[in-house]
Amino acid sequence: MINISAWECRDQADQAEIYYNHPLRAKNRRLEDENLALKRLLRENGISWQGRPKPAQTSNARITRSTSKAMCKPLPHIPVEIQLRIMFFALISPHPIVDPLSKLKPEHLLAREKSKTNHIAIHFLATCKAYYAEGTKYLWTNNSFTFTTPEALKNFAEVDLAFRCDIKEVNFRIIAKYYDDEERAHKIGRYHHPDLKKPVKLTVHKRPKENNLARRGFRTYGWYQLVDFLTALLPPFDPSRIPHYNGAVIEYPTPLPKLLPALEKLRIDFVNFGDDLLNSPPPQLHDLASHQLGCTLNEVILTGVPGDDSGQRVAGELAGLLKDEGLIIDHAPVMLGVKNGVRILSSEGLSGGYTAKVVRAMRVIAHHHHDDAHSHFFGAEFPAAPHDEGEPPYSMYHSCRTIWKKVPVGLDGDDERGWMLFDRMSGLPWEEVEDEATMFDFLSDEEEEMMVCDNCGEIHPGAIPPVEMMDFYDEL
Repeated sequence: MINISAWECRDQADQAEIYYNHPLRAKNRRLEDENLALKRLLRENGISWQGRPKPAQTSNARITRSTSKAMCKPLPHIPVEIQLRIMFFALISPHPIVDPLSKLKPEHLLAREKSKTNHIAIHFLATCKAYYAEGTKYLWTNNSFTFTTPEALKNFAEVDLAFRCDIKEVNFRIIAKYYDDEERAHKIGRYHHPDLKKPVKLTVHKRPKENNLARRGFRTYGWYQLVDFLTALLPPFDPSRIPHYNGAVIEYPTPLPKLLPALEKLRIDFVNFGDDLLNSPPPQLHDLASHQLGCTLNEVILTGVPGDDSGQRVAGELAGLLKDEGLIIDHAPVMLGVKNGVRILSSEGLSGGYTAKVVRAMRVIAHHHHDDAHSHFFGAEFPAAPHDEGEPPYSMYHSCRTIWKKVPVGLDGDDERGWMLFDRMSGLPWEEVEDEATMFDFLSDEEEEMMVCDNCGEIHPGAIPPVEMMDFYDEL
């Protein structure tokens, strides 16, 4: 087993294949092949495909309304409301739809995704225009979607913006691809997940050595793939929004909407991102996560992020996607990429399950020096993440320093959630920081009196001390 890190790259051979298989070019090739086949069929039967067809022979028999009714059997009538109700359930899949509008790659699919269809009656849409109009809305707004390639996400721009505006959450499955121009084995260690009894050999794509100055050796399309996924979320070109031309200057009247304008929750499953296998992420990640797409989501779920320095940096950068008081969850790997597909890893045996954190929660209630140090002011107001529905349980520790959030009980597809109390200053669960947060409570100038919170002026557990006291504590 060779312990070396892979250089980040976009493989030229893969990029060339993606360009060749672009949906528009693939559609044109299919139409050309179909036209050639039809021309060949006409020539074989002695028919010129360039000549004008003769008018069809018309029957002398006159068909009236009464005779047409007699020729066709009457069909049973179902009320329109019931028809729409049937179509509503027929176009909802019990499982996420993988890579809609794109060709599926078997190596990116789970075993159940290969053996099962989406269980939707898609042929409803080809029945008539009315069914197409109503059914398309049901299809895109009532299903969940999983994307396994940046190209599949970009192709989703073909869906009408009116339907994309209703999508609230989406799932990215990012499978790291590895390349090497030498014959050597690369493996993910047994410690990657408790399900692994021995190191697992990675699927490495062999590339020939080239006589140029390009970087050689062990390479990967990992963090760059994450960058390409996030780039695909940026506003796509919309021909209906033709810009105004003022001479040589192109003026857009309004900002273009993002691919998923109403996106609130994003889950990213990192597959085969082993510890110490990848180098630092590219600088484009910060620009995308913290600026172009920054402060837009309410919740981000990450699974399989490496525990090394590069993985921690990526998790920190992706926190920039969240609004103030947004929730980020970091979970152990739940999938493993193998030669012919993706394997599910169980959550049993994982210590702690996952870690949850609330980001920039102090900015919302702080009015002075306790404001978050990473605040950015770009002349725009970003609203905080909305409060979760329901009434949280009573806690004596609930104050200006704490915040209740609903967190998922598990990530196995169940939507069950439970309340958890977080510390606004550190962002961590209160039970993890309670001892440290309450250490100043009885350090008031008057003995046997609890300290008054420097933020809200009230007395409560975990009162925020004056900045002078915190500076003194940091120097110790």
